[in-house]
Amino acid sequence: MSDTSRQPNDGTGLLGPNYARRNCSDVTKSQGHSGQWVAVDESGCDGDQLHGAPRSRYMAMGSVALSDDEAGPILDDVRQACRIQAPELKFSKMFTGPDNHRRRAVLSELLASGGVLHGRASIYLIDKHYFVVAKLIDLFIEEAAHKQGRDIRNTGRARQMARSLFTEGPRALGPALFDRLLATTVAFTAHRNRDQKVTVDDFYDVVEEAWARSYRRKVTETLELLRATRREAHEYLDDAHGPDAAIPQALEPLIPAVAAITGNWSRRLGRVNMLIDDQRALTDANFDLIEQDARDRGPLEFRYLSRGVHLGNLLRGQSKDHPSLQLADLLSGAGFAVAMRHDGVANPAGDDLWPVVVPLIDPQGMLPHDEPEKVAQPPVTSASRRA
Repeated sequence: MSDTSRQPNDGTGLLGPNYARRNCSDVTKSQGHSGQWVAVDESGCDGDQLHGAPRSRYMAMGSVALSDDEAGPILDDVRQACRIQAPELKFSKMFTGPDNHRRRAVLSELLASGGVLHGRASIYLIDKHYFVVAKLIDLFIEEAAHKQGRDIRNTGRARQMARSLFTEGPRALGPALFDRLLATTVAFTAHRNRDQKVTVDDFYDVVEEAWARSYRRKVTETLELLRATRREAHEYLDDAHGPDAAIPQALEPLIPAVAAITGNWSRRLGRVNMLIDDQRALTDANFDLIEQDARDRGPLEFRYLSRGVHLGNLLRGQSKDHPSLQLADLLSGAGFAVAMRHDGVANPAGDDLWPVVVPLIDPQGMLPHDEPEKVAQPPVTSASRRA
C-alpha cells in the first residue's frame, strides 16, 4: 500500500476515523510497472434498500482504465465538444433529458468501437433483486453446507440454486409471495435490522409459507434447504449486529462489487491501482476487507476471484479532484440509463446510448444470466416475467 493511503483525510467528502487512511486527493499518474490506475463510480445505489428501491431495481458501476493525467485531456475534449463550462462533469445533470441528444452523441463516439475509451471502459450491472436471492443462498444455505464439509460455491451448485430460485420463483410461488420472500429477506438481513424488529421466526414464517406453496422442483428443493438454516440465521444476527459484530452490511452491493471489478480488471491488465468515488459504505475497514477478498476469494455471487489478481493501491477520492472519476461517472450514468430502459422506464438517454453501452456490460456482473445483450431487449415487465 502506498504512503498516500496511510495519510489522514486530505479533502475527500467523508470525514472521521472510519475514512482516515485510504484517501487520495492528488492527481493519479500513469506509472508503468507500478500498475494501471482504474477509476470506478456508481449510479443507482440505494445501499441495502434492494427491494422496492427508490430509483431502480438496477445499479451500474462504471470503470475506466485511465489515470487522471490520461483522463484529463479526454475530459477537456468532451467539455469542449459538449460546450460545457462547469468544472465537474456529471451525467445526471448534463447528459439526460430530451434536449441533450448532441451531448450523448459525443459520449457515444467515445465508447463506440474505435473511440478513445473503447477497450478501456467497462460497466458492471447489478440486478438488486437477484443480488438478494444470491445473498439468501450465500448467507444461509452455503454457510450450512460449508459446516458439513460440502463446497457448493466452487462446484457451481450455489449459483445454480440462486438462478433457479430467481427465474422460477415467481411462477412457483406466485409473484406476490415471491416478492414478499425478497422483501422479508432484505428486512431481516439489512443493517437497519440491528434492533431485530424482524426476527428469525418472522423470516422463517415466510420461508415455510413459500416452501409449502412451491410446485416447481428446483425451487422446492432450495427452500427445503433454507428451512434447515435457522441456526445460521441466528449466527448471522450475532455476527452482523451483536457486540462483536464481524461482518459489514452484508446487503451493501458496493463492497463485493468493488472486489469483483478489481479482479476483472486485474485479470485483463495485471497489477491495478483502484480509485473509487467516495461512498459512505466504503469505510477504511471495508476497503481492508475488499483488499483481502480480492487477494483471497471474491465474495460476489459464488465466484472465486483471486486467481491472477494483483492489487496495488485501493483508494477513495472525490470526482471534483479526479478527471478519471468524472469519466467513470459518465459511464456509470450511461449504464444506469440503459438498465432503466431495460426495466421499462422510458428515458431518452437509454434510447440513445444502448447500442454502445450494451457491448461494454461485463458478463461477470450480478445478473441472472451471462448474456449482456439481453439488456438491449425490450423492457422486462411483470407480465413478461410471469409468462
